[in-house]
Amino acid sequence: MNMYEKIKTEIQENFYQQNFPNDGQRFVAWYLRNIHLRDMNETKDDMTDGADDKQIDAIIIDDDKQTIFIIQGKFINQNSVDAEPLREVLSSWIQLRDLVRLQEVGNNKLKRKLSEVAKALEDDYEIAFELITTGTLTFAANNDLATFQHDLVELSENEDFNASLTVIDKDELKRRYDIALEVDNPSINHTMDLSEGNYMPVKIANTQVVIATVPLKECIKIPGIKDGTLFQKNVRQSLGLSNRVNKGIKSTIYSDNHKDFFFFHNGITAICNKLKIENNNLKLHGLSVVNGCQSLNTIFSCSEKVKNS
Repeated sequence: MNMYEKIKTEIQENFYQQNFPNDGQRFVAWYLRNIHLRDMNETKDDMTDGADDKQIDAIIIDDDKQTIFIIQGKFINQNSVDAEPLREVLSSWIQLRDLVRLQEVGNNKLKRKLSEVAKALEDDYEIAFELITTGTLTFAANNDLATFQHDLVELSENEDFNASLTVIDKDELKRRYDIALEVDNPSINHTMDLSEGNYMPVKIANTQVVIATVPLKECIKIPGIKDGTLFQKNVRQSLGLSNRVNKGIKSTIYSDNHKDFFFFHNGITAICNKLKIENNNLKLHGLSVVNGCQSLNTIFSCSEKVKNS
């Protein structure tokens, strides 16, 4: 499946269908969610596409990178992309140099977002224009791109307007998507056997969730406990086995009460980039535990006892 087909399939999800009126907007929203890793609320707030958007489909204020991302999307099922989308980016670049005027003529979503842009510019944030497309630029369009990029460099030097222009075509889109999938946990892809417990797939806030009871022997099979990579997003790292709670967990595992472990424990919360259930197997990609570091480390330290119980 190529990127166009993949995105076309994924934007059929409720979040995209219910919040954005056409596939062009859904494509940009997909990009914000999957490449810039924006959450649902941030994605809806970032979107400016619509009537009077002034060739600006979305604006992201990235405080960590001190960058303002100006995004224009072209969702097309064809290989060649001419220079027209680049000229649209150029138009937004020219208009951004006069925020007062742009705020007067833009739509309400753009007007609101421009107030954040102005503040970020006061703090010397850079501007990064991104043209995202599921096609590839023609030879002539690539020449135009080189010209626009050169002009931006000169403008940055002469007028203290730090800006760059990047085209994310179908190949670059796939590369960034693959990288984004690995941002949280590059190595943690895991299949969990649910056949010995119970599970319930549900949707919460348009997000797929699985609530499951599993034997502890399945927990110790999860990769990344020993080296800590499983807990990159956990609220805190392991506190060792000497604190009161972890001692209690260990004591329960080694006692006759191990059969009641489920009733003593609050459970573990994990997130992932992708999940799928097939034949009682829960397939997880980009797995990260966000609450349960103490428990899993303690359970892992009792792994042999867990296997035998």
